[in-house]
Amino acid sequence: MSDKKIKPSEEKEKTAEKTKSVKNKKSTSKKALTRKAKRRIISLAGICLVIIAAVLINIISGILTDRFAVLTADITSNSSFNISDASVKVAQSLKKKVTLTFLTDRTSYEAYDTYCKQATSIADQLKKNSNGFLTVEYTDLLKNPNIENKYQNESLTATDVIIQCGDKYNVIKVEDMFNFDVYGEYQYITSSKAESAFDTAIVKVTSDVETKVAILTDKSEDSYSTLETVLASNNYILTPITVESEDIPDDVNTVIAWAPTEDYSDKAVNKLKKFLENGGKFGKSLIFVPYRYETKCPKISALLEEYGMKLEDGLAFETDTSRMMTQNDAYRNIAGVFDSEYYISNYSEEDLPVLVSMSRAVSISGDNTSALIQYSSQSGVCPYSAGDDWVWQDYISGNVTVAAQCLSGGDEGISRLIFVGSTDIFNTHLTESGFTNRKYLFNMLNELNNRSDDTIYLDDKVITQYDLSSVSSQTTSVIGVIMYAAIPVLILGAGLCVFIVRRRK
Repeated sequence: MSDKKIKPSEEKEKTAEKTKSVKNKKSTSKKALTRKAKRRIISLAGICLVIIAAVLINIISGILTDRFAVLTADITSNSSFNISDASVKVAQSLKKKVTLTFLTDRTSYEAYDTYCKQATSIADQLKKNSNGFLTVEYTDLLKNPNIENKYQNESLTATDVIIQCGDKYNVIKVEDMFNFDVYGEYQYITSSKAESAFDTAIVKVTSDVETKVAILTDKSEDSYSTLETVLASNNYILTPITVESEDIPDDVNTVIAWAPTEDYSDKAVNKLKKFLENGGKFGKSLIFVPYRYETKCPKISALLEEYGMKLEDGLAFETDTSRMMTQNDAYRNIAGVFDSEYYISNYSEEDLPVLVSMSRAVSISGDNTSALIQYSSQSGVCPYSAGDDWVWQDYISGNVTVAAQCLSGGDEGISRLIFVGSTDIFNTHLTESGFTNRKYLFNMLNELNNRSDDTIYLDDKVITQYDLSSVSSQTTSVIGVIMYAAIPVLILGAGLCVFIVRRRK
């Protein structure tokens, strides 16, 4: 075989083609690298944009939630970190500058207990709803001794809160904001009442009206501490007096005779009569609240009878199950029926009735005497003398009256003797319930003392550890759907879109 010689021209052409092929490969490789780089840059830019957007959204949402209370959300079962409608009204009604000051820095205060964080949240909510009239401040008592110099009559601690309006101030102690219990030597918080404490203090320092109500402590054994707290929350000052040895102050329009276990003397009864007559001017009121158990008080009974009320010998009971709030208990937690338009003019259809427990009853007579609250047609009075084998059907009289009033006077003025059958009507578990015991009480007192009917009815909102930690079932369901369904679907959808777009390219 003879070797075939390659011409120089052919060799040059082949070399040129190889060079061109290498250049084309390098060019294609560069384009591929450029496309990958672009994709990476776009991806990184997208990630950066998402991070920046998340940061901006977080900053903007923080600013907006600080500025507008409606944009915040409380997912606890009892809205523990939000305020009630009554508190919103307190904040929105402010027309004077108020300062709420914690006597330590916020971080340290909230570190004490979870309940303290709830208290600071309540303060924030009040501020947001105050239209700029309420300011929340934090100052370190230990680093600012001038604070103690400013409030020399007070024994301040770092857990105190001061609410001030002008020269008027109220120091809220830690025991005013929280309920405590003791385990061995360790004291711990069991529940929070910070919202009620803040509301009460704000009303006290901003209100120009204080009304004095006298309570007769003669021969009384029942505590009236709950009543005192309830009245104080709306700027009523409850002044205890012993009518046997003291005169009723001239600036008192309303006297409460509180659960006497023994009869008043003639002297005391005459003082009460003169009080109601008021030298012919009238315009005074006596609220009589009897002791729940049997008493022998003929002079008190005679006074009631002068005003058309005869005290029944026994406890009122209810057999209409629709009005019994506690199953199989005919004496406690009975939903009363309003039998008069007195003191309910601002009630709405949504308002519940007054809840009555362990109540005495009266029978009424006379044109000037009327029932205020009654039980149903299936109610009656169980006499104290009834044995264990008594039959309730034998004592049903129907529409038993557990609150009544008698008007006396004329053109000069009107005095009122009001019978309220039970001290339990003012007990904590009833005044804190959804029923209208507190509202009815203040409607009555406002009218008796010529106070306007725009009083804000402050409730004791008590928050427990369960309320702070539990989330409502509805909210739990919504969060579950979002976390386990909506977000995964969105992620899968986004991944699928990216995959389809890349396949097409």
